[in-house]
Amino acid sequence: MCKGGILILNNLKLTSKNICKLAIEVGFDACGIAPIHRLNDDAHYMDDWVARGLHGDMTYLERNCDKRYDPSLLVPGGKTMVVCLLTYEHSGRDYHRRVKSLLYALEAKLKEVFGVNVVSDTHQHIFCDSAPVLERRWCVEAGLGFIGKNHQFIHPELGSMVHPGEMVLNMSIEEDVCLKEVPHNAACADCNRCTEVCPTGALRSEVWDARQCIAYVTHHCLQCQIVCPYNNH
Repeated sequence: MCKGGILILNNLKLTSKNICKLAIEVGFDACGIAPIHRLNDDAHYMDDWVARGLHGDMTYLERNCDKRYDPSLLVPGGKTMVVCLLTYEHSGRDYHRRVKSLLYALEAKLKEVFGVNVVSDTHQHIFCDSAPVLERRWCVEAGLGFIGKNHQFIHPELGSMVHPGEMVLNMSIEEDVCLKEVPHNAACADCNRCTEVCPTGALRSEVWDARQCIAYVTHHCLQCQIVCPYNNH
């Protein structure tokens, strides 16, 4: 039964609290929910960033822009973004496979509790670094944390060494109280450890330059995360 756009089945409402509870049960370390909408500010930022060539050889960022900025175009009928986090520690050797396997387990539980129509049966709706989705931004939209000076998403308790995964739902949800975005100049305060330790200077301005980032080139640099106080509780 739907009441005011909110799905109620077996006396259990489709709320962010109930979804997050199921996400933790299947093995995720954190979960947040956000209503889907076009990310206008990010669209402006990304378009300018790409136009300046700061994305380097990541030419895929030049394609599917409309879908990247508005997930309802990626998954027609999508109304809610579920964002789940898994720490590096719990991700295993292949984090894509691990995160997706947990997302499918969560999907099965959601279908069991709220019905099969909770997700699309015609379009792919589960993602982990595998579609034009602005993952870090949706982590923020879902109230899970903020973007730090190292341009990484940072969860206040789990830090930045987390792998996000997303699921798009066809249903609207009842709003629960969630965290609001915290600007990095407030969350990071006067800490500059990440910018100071960066071996190439890729982080020394407000705009990250992928062409100078060792992690972008070789995938073997975590210095800006290792020194982050949020990763050293």
